[in-house]
Amino acid sequence: MVEAARSREPGTLNYEWNVSDDGTACHIYVRYRDPAAVIAHMAVFGTRFTARFMALAKITRMVVYGAPGAEVKQALAPYSPVYLAPFGGFKR
Repeated sequence: MVEAARSREPGTLNYEWNVSDDGTACHIYVRYRDPAAVIAHMAVFGTRFTARFMALAKITRMVVYGAPGAEVKQALAPYSPVYLAPFGGFKR
């Protein structure tokens, strides 16, 4: 999945998997260039990986940062994400 995101999704800026020491928890951090990149990722992931991923993992929480737009919100609705709008800070 990581290689598919790297090679087929130029709008995916970060795609990082982090697993707990005991292997029972996984946090996936993904950052996109824009809402269109989110939709592109979902298209690639949906056609190639959804069944396999869902057989291995249960999504227990999804947090979306930024302003994803109506199309992205509709696509993510089945996962009941929490949306957090920018408030302050910086990035380098």
